This record gives sequence, structure tokens and C-alpha cells, in this order.
Amino acid sequence: LTPVAVCEDAPQAELVAKWKAAGKKVMLSFGGAGMGGSWDGLNDCWEHCFGKEEHLAQQLADIAAAQGFDGIDIDYLYYYEDGQRGSSFSKGAEARTFLKETTLKLREKLPAGSLVTHSPADTDLVHGTGYFEVMREVAASVDFIMP
Repeated sequence: LTPVAVCEDAPQAELVAKWKAAGKKVMLSFGGAGMGGSWDGLNDCWEHCFGKEEHLAQQLADIAAAQGFDGIDIDYLYYYEDGQRGSSFSKGAEARTFLKETTLKLREKLPAGSLVTHSPADTDLVHGTGYFEVMREVAASVDFIMP
């Protein structure tokens, strides 16, 4: 696996160690707006992850172990319901399965004491949305939700 850049486009193992020595938790964030956002639908990178939850979770766990990260943050900002926000998106069930299974598999694969978090858009955590329902289903496997 190729090391993940931390700062200045480099892994920065010394910096990660320094933060951890100061009592900070250092997380690997997976996703973000660059993978595709539900506000514009211009990028569908997330869709290439659907159905690959086992492999993805193992890769993320391996990266976290190799670089000493304390856990994984899933920064999913893409569609999770068919026709969401007037889009033509039609893989809502696959997206919700992806979110659920990736979360559960990360909890299985990461060492005890590791963090699993989510960073959805605030509007995605409204009661009754698909993301809200997924979070309710996997609540025992999520340490916290970040704004």
C-alpha cells in the first residue's frame, strides 16, 4: 500500500508520532467532497466503492495500522437515496448498504480501541433520511459523528 499523505503531500510519520505523544487521536479520513457531493452530482467516485466493502475496509485498516492512525472517519457526502435532491441517482439501496457494511467491517478489522466515525453533512442526519437510518442501525459500531 502507498502511504497516505498527512501534510505537505507526504506521510509525515514523525508528525503523527508527535501528535500521538501529545495525547491527540490521529484519524484517517476517507472520502470527502472530492469523491462526489450530493449538491452537484458531478463526480460519482463513491459508486465505484459500492459492493467492495470488504476489500475497502481491509485496505483502510491496513493503512491505519501501517501509519499508526487511531481510526477511520467515513466522510460520505454523496447520495444515499434514489432521486435525492432531484437527481437521477438510482443506487440508494447500494449506497446505504455500502455505508452500513463498510462501518461494520471497519469495526471488525480495526484493533480494539480504534475509532470509527462518520462526517456526514448536517442535512443528511435528519430523522427519516436514509443516512440517519443507517447510523441508527450501526450506532454500536460508531464512536461518534463529526460535524
